Amino acid sequence: MNLTMSYCLIQGNGHNILVDCGVNYDEPDSKAICEAYSFQNTRMPKDILAKVDLTPEDIDTVIITHCHFDHMGGLKLFPNAHFYVQKDEILKSLAALSLPAKFNRAKNAFLPCDLKTACAFICDGRMTLLDGDQQIFDGIRVVALPMGHSYCGEIILVKVEEDGKAVEKVLSGDVAYVYENVLGLNHDGVYVPFTAVGSPVSVIEHIDRAYALAGHDIRNLIFNHEVRNYETYESVRYQDKLHVATIVK
Repeated sequence: MNLTMSYCLIQGNGHNILVDCGVNYDEPDSKAICEAYSFQNTRMPKDILAKVDLTPEDIDTVIITHCHFDHMGGLKLFPNAHFYVQKDEILKSLAALSLPAKFNRAKNAFLPCDLKTACAFICDGRMTLLDGDQQIFDGIRVVALPMGHSYCGEIILVKVEEDGKAVEKVLSGDVAYVYENVLGLNHDGVYVPFTAVGSPVSVIEHIDRAYALAGHDIRNLIFNHEVRNYETYESVRYQDKLHVATIVK
């Protein structure tokens, strides 16, 4: 299966907001886990942001959907950003690190180096721990999804105007990887769960909630790892194989 590692950029009211912050190839453990998962053409956030005439220094806010290495690995790369993440996502991920080796699946896909950086940011006042559903900015809110793909991930809902109507786009993180997780294999409507710390039931309940919040319109549910994003939305493909898709102008 081909998957893409994407960042969602939200611009408005003087803000440059990222949802998730990718990986940091200058961090040995981050680079190693990308290679272990056979990631190809993995690029630092500065390379992707350059395609939209921004630098990491321009980003003032980063909302973390969950603590996995490909979503939180770039924490150190945004010197002017304030970070938001669910409290239970941080605390339960930290607790999992204390478990013996036989529980390694319980700490799969997140890195101690990322959690150390997160703890430092909390102490420095650069990271806010959210306790459940909250409004972060006017038109931007988060919905917490405990014990699903991760310990307490969150989806981000953004109010936009599209075709003269107000709608909410749902930035799903890893609630679903690809369309088939939501639409079913062969579009049979049966949700498809995947690897998670929670149960298959909790995973499909989270898929169902995210899809409902998107108005059961798949174009309103934005997938982080779906390569077909660049077919669904207006997109540019660059010679270095990077893509930029515009969801709403």
